[in-house]
Amino acid sequence: MKQLLSIIASIAMISFAFTGNASVGMVKSTLQKGDNNSAVNIVISSDEDVFGLQFDILFNDSELQFVNGESLLDGFSFHYKDKDNGVVRGLLFSLEGTKLIEANGVANMVELVFEPKNNFSGSSFVEFQNVILAGTHGQEILVSSSGHEVSFGNSLVPEKTSLSDNYPNPFNPTTNIPFSLSEPGYVAAVIYDINGAEVRNLVSGYREAGNYSFVWNSLNNDGLSVSSGRYILKITASNYSDSITMTLLK
Repeated sequence: MKQLLSIIASIAMISFAFTGNASVGMVKSTLQKGDNNSAVNIVISSDEDVFGLQFDILFNDSELQFVNGESLLDGFSFHYKDKDNGVVRGLLFSLEGTKLIEANGVANMVELVFEPKNNFSGSSFVEFQNVILAGTHGQEILVSSSGHEVSFGNSLVPEKTSLSDNYPNPFNPTTNIPFSLSEPGYVAAVIYDINGAEVRNLVSGYREAGNYSFVWNSLNNDGLSVSSGRYILKITASNYSDSITMTLLK
């Protein structure tokens, strides 16, 4: 029990020093859950070793009912608490202190299962909040996150790939960036300052077709808060490229 509490404390503790870069996202589960259930997998990519993951999942509880969550990694424990009002807090770790993922790796970590509520049919968005990745010695890894749609009935893949305006805009300190991907493939989203210098590599990796919302928390690649001003987000995908201008006001 003492070791378990130590691991949880190191994951939950917010460090002043950031190390590495990582992304946490969701893809549609490949497992068949039947007509009444739908599942998504949580995927991590990181350029540093990862020892623990903590997050909140937010969903519309008038449309979805959370069923359960299971670790997709042998020897790793996934614990969660349904906090009601459409929020589930999850924690993934190993009692032996084993790495969840090696540096420069990509892996499916957790499967989350939902069922429709009140005869809901269509797509409902599930998103991350308060994501913490614990690296070596409990240091927090700089992380970007993206949500995913959970679908029931006759919901469709987006007809075209598109980037929407961020919201709120102006913002302080966090903004959401909606993005629709019509076919699976590699997606890159990079934030630049008005002079063209790279500020944050926000997203870089494979994504399934679907609707996403990337989140930027006003931190640069070194984990430092940036100053007020205008910033440009450029996104590229298969046969697609676009950009938007975002304004940070502190």
